[in-house]
Amino acid sequence: MKNICLLNYSVKGIKTLDQLVSLSFYKKIIPKNPDMQEYNVKGIYGMNGSGKSGIVTSVNILKNILTNSGYLNNPIVQKNLDAIINKRTKELSIEADYIVKLREICLFFKYKLILAKDDTGKYVISYEQLSFKKATSRSDIMEIIFEISNGELISIMEKQEEFADLIKKKTTNLLSTASMCALFYEKILLPTFSTNEEFTAKLFYDLTILFVFGRKLHVYLDQSDNYSEYFIADTLDSFGKLEDNNSQVDFLMGQYLEMNEAQLTVILESGNIIPKELYTYFEKIVYKLYEFLHIFKSDLQGIEIDKKEDRNIFVCNLVMVYDSYRIHAEFESTGIKKLIRLFAYLKEMVRGGIVFIDEFDSNLHDVYLCALLEYLMEHGKGQLCFTTHNVGPMDILRRRKKSIDFLSVDHKIYPWTTNGNYSPSKLYRSGMIEGSPFNVESIDFIGVFGIDEEDA
Repeated sequence: MKNICLLNYSVKGIKTLDQLVSLSFYKKIIPKNPDMQEYNVKGIYGMNGSGKSGIVTSVNILKNILTNSGYLNNPIVQKNLDAIINKRTKELSIEADYIVKLREICLFFKYKLILAKDDTGKYVISYEQLSFKKATSRSDIMEIIFEISNGELISIMEKQEEFADLIKKKTTNLLSTASMCALFYEKILLPTFSTNEEFTAKLFYDLTILFVFGRKLHVYLDQSDNYSEYFIADTLDSFGKLEDNNSQVDFLMGQYLEMNEAQLTVILESGNIIPKELYTYFEKIVYKLYEFLHIFKSDLQGIEIDKKEDRNIFVCNLVMVYDSYRIHAEFESTGIKKLIRLFAYLKEMVRGGIVFIDEFDSNLHDVYLCALLEYLMEHGKGQLCFTTHNVGPMDILRRRKKSIDFLSVDHKIYPWTTNGNYSPSKLYRSGMIEGSPFNVESIDFIGVFGIDEEDA
């Protein structure tokens, strides 16, 4: 296994999820040397509107909270949160349990986060806590590393008082708009790289591990669930005529780019902005992308890079090369374009990242999807959790434990457990999975599409 792995994830208060939904990625009892290989892929099934995309969206929010101190100060983010946080709960609650293997010791961490509106109507961090214990301990008692409520630090490890005092000083009046983890990275961890200052406090290492956990999370959202372009357009409209508000527009565009800045080298069909010093590396990635796509399109002979120089960068477009013609990648099929964007996420999972993909099956052929999953289950060093409607992969996933979860219309998780030789796909199709009663028959559509003559 890699050094950091996700064990459990719980969320409440995103989109339609007004009850706590919990995903389990590993068995309850953790051995001294846990092996995640048998638990590294999970598929989430559920009917439309059950909340699958909400789960993945919440992971994206968690990642940004942990790694970006300016995330909640972004007006586009605030508009997004106002639209997607559940109107009944009025707050978003997230819990993430993860284990970390350090030499011969395996530690279990629990991170809790609550976002809620303050008196000004802005979403802030109303509660944050990090706690830990030895992973092999049978006790439920965990030691609190830090605890924050309404922007006030109410508990922090005191074993290293000097470092604890530094943390308090650096985070004063900032803990409602940024996480402890993101502030630690910005104000303490980054400066240590330039000063070579060394810290031995356990708190320093625990916060570093939390930040690394946040960086290991990678989220691919289906285009229909990525609202950033909508919200920036809506925000720009609020300023009125653009030509009269150039400074505000520039500011918002900067906020938009910051919000969409990927930590992965996600290749796009066009408009890849590559610093000149990284162009050789980009060429190597594009060649690996070609090798990946060639599996799906045997007639693809290569991928050329159409680059345009702009000061210190190249703006790069992809050109697909076939036997008798070339075509801009923008004009490829929807499925191939999705594979281009997914490549970086799948590569990261193979290397050890924790990857969530929404609607993994959309625009991908069932045969290719199953082959990909088989490869990732056997060779992926990280973790993959994806939502899907395609029942084809079920018989692949059933070979592993904790690999299939069913999300019901009332937002409850029903994990698949092996039941003799029963096929989960057959039971799911026939409505025999608890919480997933497919009670729709063809006769239910009779009369729906007809138009009476008097209505014509």
